[in-house]
Amino acid sequence: MTIDAKAFTAFERMAHDRIAKTYTEHFAPLTSLAVEALLDAAQVAPGRRLLDVATGPGVAAAAAHARGATATGVDVSPGMIALAETTHPTITFRVAEVTALPFPDAAFDTVVCNFALGHFPEPEAAVVECVRVLEPGGTLAFTWWDQPQLQRIQGLFREVIAELGLQPPRDVPRGHDTLRYSDAGAFAGLLSDAGLEGTAVAAHGTTHLMPDVEALWRAGMGGMAVTASAVAAQDAATQARAREALARRAEVYRSTRGLEIPIAFLVGTGKKPDGHQVL
Repeated sequence: MTIDAKAFTAFERMAHDRIAKTYTEHFAPLTSLAVEALLDAAQVAPGRRLLDVATGPGVAAAAAHARGATATGVDVSPGMIALAETTHPTITFRVAEVTALPFPDAAFDTVVCNFALGHFPEPEAAVVECVRVLEPGGTLAFTWWDQPQLQRIQGLFREVIAELGLQPPRDVPRGHDTLRYSDAGAFAGLLSDAGLEGTAVAAHGTTHLMPDVEALWRAGMGGMAVTASAVAAQDAATQARAREALARRAEVYRSTRGLEIPIAFLVGTGKKPDGHQVL
């Protein structure tokens, strides 16, 4: 199925404008779990000129800034950029699409992207554009979620949606596979095909403590624009059934401290060769 890139980008912009505050409060703590691994893989150090693509509320850019890098963040969502600018006023943020970055060739020696790869309607073109703004010898590092059986926030919600036979609303573009790069081989191939060398994909796992099912529900509904849309589109009674199903499925992760949810993600890296020709 052919994906309408413009329609998908418009959906992502509107969705993330709408959930910017709830994403920052309830879902950013999950994506933040990967930030240090991402910056380590990108070899972020003082003096680096770093671009954080799809920066959201600016968490990775701020962490890079704390390491002494000169960080710039871009995002397609004006709402996300407004939050990032308010929270991190010493960092430069701009509204921009990943396939049309407003920077010259070789403007950065590091490009990172934390959990946005599956939100790009044209991931191949997105990575090529990121390589364009990377200087020869520079490092690119992206994170994306592992398979749902390992990454249980998405996994639980997907299982509830399948159990109840829920369908996303009509305004959600069809044909996009958010799990495509949850496969390490496909992820590595994406980076290699963009002209990067020394590509590698490393798997990481941890757990995230949530006090109760309400916190889990808020994280999913407030942070997963595409997946959660199938639940958000339903009436109140159906949403209540979905929440009950989520609580039942999440019970296996209950401990004396709350819900200890397994989190799993991939970190893909590569370097732009010296003398690289822009694709």
